This record gives sequence, C-alpha cells and structure tokens, in this order.
Amino acid sequence: MYIILFIRSIGPFFCKNSTKQMLKSFLKLFTVITVLTMVVACSTDIEDSLLAGEDFTGTNIRVLSIDTFTVQLSTMKFDSITTSDSDNVRLLVGQYNDNDMGIVKSSAYFQLSSSSYFIDNDAILDSVGINLDYDTYYYNDTTQVSTINIHKLTEKMDTDDNDPYYYNTTETAYESTPIISKSYYPTPNKDSLYITLPYDFGEEIFNAIRDNNITDQESLYQQLQGLTIRPGDNDNSSVIGFSATSGISYLRFYYTIPDEVETDEYTYDLNINTYYNHIESDVSGLPLEAITDQEYNLASQQSNNISYNQAGTGYVTRIEFPNIKNIYDIGSEGTILDAVLYIEPNFDSLSDIQPLSQSLLLYTIDQNNDLASQVSNSVDVVTAEVTNEDSEYNDVTYTVPVIDFVDQKLTESPETEDALILIPANYNSTVNKIIFNDSQRSDYKTKLIITYAVYE
Repeated sequence: MYIILFIRSIGPFFCKNSTKQMLKSFLKLFTVITVLTMVVACSTDIEDSLLAGEDFTGTNIRVLSIDTFTVQLSTMKFDSITTSDSDNVRLLVGQYNDNDMGIVKSSAYFQLSSSSYFIDNDAILDSVGINLDYDTYYYNDTTQVSTINIHKLTEKMDTDDNDPYYYNTTETAYESTPIISKSYYPTPNKDSLYITLPYDFGEEIFNAIRDNNITDQESLYQQLQGLTIRPGDNDNSSVIGFSATSGISYLRFYYTIPDEVETDEYTYDLNINTYYNHIESDVSGLPLEAITDQEYNLASQQSNNISYNQAGTGYVTRIEFPNIKNIYDIGSEGTILDAVLYIEPNFDSLSDIQPLSQSLLLYTIDQNNDLASQVSNSVDVVTAEVTNEDSEYNDVTYTVPVIDFVDQKLTESPETEDALILIPANYNSTVNKIIFNDSQRSDYKTKLIITYAVYE
C-alpha cells in the first residue's frame, strides 16, 4: 500500500540544483510538521496535495509511506553467551517447563575467597551455612516448590588463557552427591535464603583455616575448589536470581572462643569471587530442535509463523528485509526520510509470570550469525519500545527505528547478508523469552514502513 503526498512548489528555500543532503534535511523537518498530519487524514488523492508556495520553480516532491516490504523473521541460536559479566552480578538457579522453549534450567557455579585467612587458635565451630541474597529477579511460577542442591566442585573453575570469560555452556566437574538438598518456596522480594550445611563439611574447612593449613586463596582451592547450586531434576517452578556481590551472598561459619569470660558468637565469611551460570534448555519435540548450530536459521514459516527470543539460552530472532531494494522500482530519484519496524509479540506466549520486556536493544549480526555491532544513532543507542494501544496484551507491538540500517543496506557495496536482532539489556543474566509473530500471523501488524521522498 502507498500513502502518497504531493508537495508542489516548495518555494524559494531550494532550487532545482539543490543537493540531495539539503533536501533530505529540509524534508525531515518539513515532514514532522506536515506529513504526519496528512497520513492521519488518510488521504491519498492527488487533488488533496499540499501547496507550499506558487512562486517556486515547479519541482514536484512526493512523500510516500510504503509498507509493502517483506519482513523475514527466523530463529538462530548463539553457540554460547557470556554469563560471568561483571555488570550483572547474579546467580541464576531454577528449572521450569515451557510450552515454547522446552525445559529451561540454570545452575550457578562459583569459587570462594576471603580477605583474611585467620581464625583465633581457640575457636570452635558452632555451625556453617550459605546465605543467598535475593536480587529480586525471578521468572515463571514462584508459587511452586523449588529445590536447591549444593555440590562441591571436583575441579577448579578455569578459563582459556586467551579468553577470560565463562559461558552459558561452561561446566565444571562436581561431586554427584550433594552436600545438602533443600526444598523451598522462593520469596524473591525478601532479603535472603539461608541454608544450613552439614557440620562436618564446615568443620574441615574451618579447622584448616584456624590451624594455618589454609593461608591464602590457592591453598583454599586445594581443599574447596568451589560450589555449584543446582535445581532439582524434576522441578517445574521458576528461575531465581541471587546476588553474587561480595559480602551479600557468602559461606558463613559461626564460632565461639570458650576461654573468654563472656562467650560471644563470632562469624567468619568466605565470599563469592568468581562465578558463572550454566543455562540450558531441552527442546526435544519442539520446532527449535531443528537448530543444530549457530549458522542455522529456522524460518518463521517452518515454526508456525513465529520466531523465538530467549535470554540466557542464546535464542534470538533474526530480522531481514530481503526486498528492500525494490524501493528503486519507483523509478525516480529520492531519499529515505524514516524507516520504522513494527513487530508484534505473540499474545498466547505472554502471562503474568512471564512478563514482556518493555525495551530491547538493537544489534546487527553477520551472515554467519556472529554478533557484529550495536546499532546507535547521533543521540544514543537504538532501542525497540513497547507501543501499547490499550491494556490488553494483544494490542501490543514493538516500535523499532531502523533508518540507519535501511540506509546502509541501500548503499552498501558489496552487498552483505547481515541482519538485525533484538535482545534485552540483561540478555546474559536472565531467561526471559519473547515470541514474535511474523507478518502473516500478526495480520500484518509486523511490518516495515518507509517514508520516502521522491523528487524530480
């Protein structure tokens, strides 16, 4: 569909030999004042053209609003994403079943250390436990019972010499039998979850520090490589965020010194200093099972006309405009004034326990689905924002300014096969999903609209 506006005889501001850039700048300003008003009026009659002056040279300018470009959605999956980002200090623990994404599971791995390896020689351990501070993040149903299993690592967490990060696919060996298992109802808006650990586990470490057998981080690792916190294999509840910030979540030893006149209780803490989250999903029997590597693109037409995004697991929606250069079929010289992508989330996938992300960041990926760059403009990074026509989910769309990307695709040489993706800012520290409807399933609410000025 074309919505056509004629701007005839714009006046002495331009002459026929004005540059394209000058015209583009003027038209952007002029469009803000006039074109949107004309579009709202829904007039496509040439007789309703805007006359902006009778003494101009006679140059005709047509402003077209075009929404017939194909928006191709597909789903790809990153081989791995970092989950040890210092900007998102969060342990993710939990498991739930999802109709779209399968069985989603996250386990946290971490190492411990202290600023001082000293405990009084007469100290006697009373008890030991781990304190996990809720950081308010949760996803899915917190009214269901969750399980926490705490295991000792049998290897030291380590990274490649050339790569200091840990990923959602990273795993460190651990003892098959947990130190402790605890069932609980998550309360993510409360302060913390405290889990008492077996006395003999704590006594061994406590006595080694007290007796100067553990005197630094390396000697601690020889006795305690680290811990992993894992959900129960049969859990179907939620994924919970716990803070990994030093001094907030910790392994705490309570002890006394009996020879004192007043026997006070003391504490000694080992804090989390390195961590990562292992996040996985079992998509057996689902359309996502077809994705076998990062370069595979599952077209929305092959997955019930939807595409998938999920933080943490690496799934993203690839967005392409394969026939964007058809704009040249108009036949006259012109310039793009604006380009906006509207993309509709799938109503059936939304719920109170799986809320919709209100803002998404725009990135480009190359032909191999490797992350290329974050899209920005002269003001800031480009974001997709929710447009809510009313309070119902089924009237929600994301609005994404894509003029810079469209300009690039029209002028690039040689041509590339890069595309756009939308991800939340906390993509590596959450498990939120977004299901997008393609143009057909959304009844063409998912669409690209280009405002294009044609001049002679």
